[in-house]
Amino acid sequence: MKKQLIIIGGGYGGIRAMQGLSNVKELDIILIDQNPYHYLQTEAYALIANEVTLTDVTVDLVALCKRYKNTRYKKATIKEIDLVTRNVKCYDEELSFDYLIIATGSRTNFPDSIAGLEKYSHGVKTLQRAFEFKQQFEYQLYERMQSEEDLFCKAFNVVIGGAGLSGVEIAAEMGHYAKQFIQDNRMLCDGIQVYLIASGEKVLDGMNPYLQTKTEQRLNELGVHVIYNTRITEVKEDTVMLNNGTHINFDFMIFAGGVKASTLAESLGCELNAKGQVTVHETLQVTCHKNIYAIGDVAALVDPSGKVIPATANAAEQSAEVVVKNIKAQLKGERPQHAFIGLQGMMVALGGYNASVVLYETFKVSGFLGYILKRLITWRYKFLLDRHALKAYKAMQKK
Repeated sequence: MKKQLIIIGGGYGGIRAMQGLSNVKELDIILIDQNPYHYLQTEAYALIANEVTLTDVTVDLVALCKRYKNTRYKKATIKEIDLVTRNVKCYDEELSFDYLIIATGSRTNFPDSIAGLEKYSHGVKTLQRAFEFKQQFEYQLYERMQSEEDLFCKAFNVVIGGAGLSGVEIAAEMGHYAKQFIQDNRMLCDGIQVYLIASGEKVLDGMNPYLQTKTEQRLNELGVHVIYNTRITEVKEDTVMLNNGTHINFDFMIFAGGVKASTLAESLGCELNAKGQVTVHETLQVTCHKNIYAIGDVAALVDPSGKVIPATANAAEQSAEVVVKNIKAQLKGERPQHAFIGLQGMMVALGGYNASVVLYETFKVSGFLGYILKRLITWRYKFLLDRHALKAYKAMQKK
């Protein structure tokens, strides 16, 4: 009799786990996600700045799952996971499992200590959030064009809180987009001002110094105002207050100052860290059940030296590959092996045809060549998924 495997989450880790286990004849796989698409979060900055369309950042999960053996997709929101009965409780039915992979990713962390932050700023971890921001931002640009003949042009400020990977990429793309918008529309008003709030002395804190240097140089070229060693203390309807006693008026604010695990992690009853991530053993099994694994952003991942691994698509995929091997081992009656996950590389989009890339700490490239390399890696990933989904779609059309 086949074993039931449920994968919760259709992100980078969930898809990689599904692909790796779909050819295991002893398994029946259900991939559950509340959205019928895979969202390429790494392309959020490009969507916001009109560099790509919705089609470019999504893959249909229904068609994709039909392409793989022993696999089906279910659109559902999880209400509870019962570890005793080994049931996943959705709002419309209960599903039993023998093995469970939790790959629900993360969400923007809006600290309660910063009054007004969640109410007046945007996060872009979900497609809906990114798309809503894109629409509202474009409407504001339209309003600005309408005021071009006014004696005083309306000021337009974008504030981005957090100078990590997401914050930097959005700031760079917005800075580039702002320059192009003003130039292409021959506007006489002052350019759109982009402010990036960095809590430390550098952007991309803790990342490769090459990336930090190239990023700071590019942000300066684009006219992005980077405010270092500063924290946000309060956000009002159109004003962000800073701990140095100053404030910035804004038309739009994005907060990218940190993430926390999805709410599902809290309902497990397992040990969590300060970010709400599930604590896992070296095998990526959760501490409260040997047949449940956590991967990607929802898991507290560390490298062999004990250093925390940043929440990236690459880390999610690496952790998924570890779990694929360990579930196969369990099916054979063998012991799961320890995970050896490390940051293989980092790519930073820096607006327009510009990016910085570091692979395995030795290969470094930036500028247009960095952009080409990043686009090739992203294009290959999307192309392979789309190809599988398209084949499944064509097969369905013939029936």
